[in-house]
Amino acid sequence: MIGFETIGNATLTVFDNKPVLSTDPWIEGKPYFGSWGHAYSIPEDQINNIKASKYIWLSHGHPDHADRASYVHFEGSTLLIPEHYGDRMFNYFNEHFDCIKLISNKWFQVSNNVRIKSFADWNQDASLLVDIMGKDLIANINDGNTRGWSKTVRNIIKNYENKFLLISNNWGDADMINLYDEDGSFILPHAAKKDPIGASYTRLMKNFNCNYAIPFSSFHQYLRKDSFHINQFSTPAEMHHENFNDIYGELLPAFMTWDSEKKDYKRIKVSKIIPNKIDPEEFGDNYSDQLTKKDKEKLSLYFESFGALPDHFGSIVFSVGKEDFGIKLSDKKASLRFEAPRYSLITSIENQIFDDMLIGNFMKTTLIGCKSLHPNFTPPVAKYADNGLAKTKSDLSKYFDYYKLNSADYWRDMLKFRTEGIIRSFISPQSDFFKFGKSIKQKFF
Repeated sequence: MIGFETIGNATLTVFDNKPVLSTDPWIEGKPYFGSWGHAYSIPEDQINNIKASKYIWLSHGHPDHADRASYVHFEGSTLLIPEHYGDRMFNYFNEHFDCIKLISNKWFQVSNNVRIKSFADWNQDASLLVDIMGKDLIANINDGNTRGWSKTVRNIIKNYENKFLLISNNWGDADMINLYDEDGSFILPHAAKKDPIGASYTRLMKNFNCNYAIPFSSFHQYLRKDSFHINQFSTPAEMHHENFNDIYGELLPAFMTWDSEKKDYKRIKVSKIIPNKIDPEEFGDNYSDQLTKKDKEKLSLYFESFGALPDHFGSIVFSVGKEDFGIKLSDKKASLRFEAPRYSLITSIENQIFDDMLIGNFMKTTLIGCKSLHPNFTPPVAKYADNGLAKTKSDLSKYFDYYKLNSADYWRDMLKFRTEGIIRSFISPQSDFFKFGKSIKQKFF
């Protein structure tokens, strides 16, 4: 068969009479310190197809896309890594696997009938275009937003007959939403409204010039006792079709096989996995453990190294083992308070993966004098610094200079990004007004 299939959380497998490419294969493991698990089963046939793939493409470093437990299966595969600034992901995997760094916006021939273009963006995400037989085009946007490449990507897509959009589109739990206000009250996320998802697929298909869409990169659930409550905000597969309008094309099942020669598809049968609450202790986290003197030094050194944080936050406080530890950054009024277990917190600092604490949603985050972690905390800490290795203001200047030179649509997309960032600073992302503004932005950009 020549075609493709979609399975798991964010895995696309492409066939040219045999499996030639799989993307972001999370097969095993419980990412984010055990907080995440699969929402649906992955059948054995699909697992074997992933394992047999000649190439494995990785979009970015989040563990639900590059899970360490899954990579024992890919010793015979070649890993394709986007050209992210800092090359952290490439350098890590290149020590253990045969790796090729993909230059953005340049075709790479995978097989006789399959070629790909990868696009790395300044948020340390990446998108992938997959050309099958010159007729089918898969736009694997996954968790990204084609930052710096939006117009270029859309112009390529429109030239194909069958154009498939694979993009993370859900109620919005795959970010830190375990947020609290200064009074200690849980801030109900916008995901609690459970707005129909189908309508957004209609808009996205128009924006990306696609006549097919496939729900993608949205199929996880929460396993830990301290994050289990977030499951109420996760989007079930069947809800993706609610209020979909087929004016621009068809919304296909999340788990399916497409035959490019027959121009038809069939569903892949999967089972819903019923989660059991797992004690945090199974992942090394004991909430009675307190920070040691050395731990406090590591936390201070880590957060004092980010050149952009003092411009927006006066302090960061960690509550660990019912003991507070504060780090003063500046005289700014805004501050953040993180309540977390010691083991995962210190492990994230030592390995520079603080985003795992945010996305895991077991850490309680209190916003003091600010509306959101975006754009002034999460991007500079988790994206530009941890993943991109750009911490100081001088580093950040070089970081963005690189993307100015290596992103065809940088200025256009940066204007859109900064506009949203200004709005986030004054309006809660959980509000209806913010959602309305975002929909207007997406319509015109």
